[in-house]
Amino acid sequence: MVFDKVRFLSGVFILLLLLSFYFLELNYILISLIIIISFYDLIFSKIISLKKIIIFSIPIFFLFIFFHFNNLSPLYLSFIFSFFLSLCILKIKNNILLLITFNIFFYILIYLNSLDDKILFYLIFISFLNDTTAYIVGKTLRGPLIAPYLSPNKTWSGTISSFTISYIVLFYFNFNFIECFFIASSLFFGDLFFSFIKRNYSIKDFSNIIPGHGGILDRIDSIFLSTVIVFTFMVI
Repeated sequence: MVFDKVRFLSGVFILLLLLSFYFLELNYILISLIIIISFYDLIFSKIISLKKIIIFSIPIFFLFIFFHFNNLSPLYLSFIFSFFLSLCILKIKNNILLLITFNIFFYILIYLNSLDDKILFYLIFISFLNDTTAYIVGKTLRGPLIAPYLSPNKTWSGTISSFTISYIVLFYFNFNFIECFFIASSLFFGDLFFSFIKRNYSIKDFSNIIPGHGGILDRIDSIFLSTVIVFTFMVI
């Protein structure tokens, strides 16, 4: 396996940064940074313009604020997210649908943090662990590819090993057997969905803001679906 020094050092820096946010309890600052840099990624990759982000995101944000303070059932959010995600897959080139889906995801992230301020860090940690395990094992053992069209570097060996490790760690974090299965599975499918987006828009990375990794969306892709699944389990 070829050692990527830049990727490794960037990963260590991000991990130390996350630990700082965790111990200083700066959850909302972390979420704000994720949202801001995610929008930067979308603009940088030329998937969505700044004008569209301003026109569509601000009204959606205030709509969700209304939703939140009027105590409407949070479970509806999961159904709304699933609906727009399905539309995105069917009409992937419609960047407005993609923008709405991302907005719903960000709001779920904020809502989830209000329910449990440790969950966000658990999800980001498990995402990094999942990606790192898949990368190291896949590069070392190689073997047949699992989705060559969407993700030409993703192997069965890396996927199975990362699923297993993620399942064990999630169980350690006190998730039950069923939750562990769905969350660990969603890490793979979230990553695959972002590969699907990049393939359709003919881009390698969303941006180059993180050396060796790409953009923030290239790093949080695994938690895109797992956040919604954890949120759903918590509010049922």
